[in-house]
Amino acid sequence: MADVPKISCVIRSRPPNSSELARGDENILEFPSEKTITVKEYKEKVDLTKYIERHNFTFDQAIDSDVGNEEVYERCVQPLITAAFEGAKVTCFAYGQTGSGKTYTMMGPGSGDLQKMAETPGMYLLAGNDIFTLLDDPTFEGFSIRVSFYEIYCAKLYDLLNKRTELHCRTDAK
Repeated sequence: MADVPKISCVIRSRPPNSSELARGDENILEFPSEKTITVKEYKEKVDLTKYIERHNFTFDQAIDSDVGNEEVYERCVQPLITAAFEGAKVTCFAYGQTGSGKTYTMMGPGSGDLQKMAETPGMYLLAGNDIFTLLDDPTFEGFSIRVSFYEIYCAKLYDLLNKRTELHCRTDAK
């Protein structure tokens, strides 16, 4: 199997949105390396001297907002597709607060607008293209695909392929 780590944690920043730009907000993120993100925290001392405190966080990959979905896919998701066709069970999981860019990354811009999604595809469309291209390869004759899309929101689980039906999460002692 491909040399893919068991778990990979990737952070991707998003560009400022229109309301942030209108307020004149400054980007507080820096990317000193391919694995590190620095968050700048603006502070003020008791004597009113202003300074910046920097907080570094390390991930398997740190991706700036100027990197497109196609490159994010090639770096982060395509290796999972390859591993799946070599027998691994894989998951791509997007996590973050509302407005952090999960839908843009996973679906592309214009969620629901097929034209916009085709112009700048997200992880779903890019992965789907690769999966069905590989399924046409005679090497993988007899392979079958099972896909599920779930949303976890406010501690509730929804099936996105079944009209957003609420599901009940079951666990066992293991």
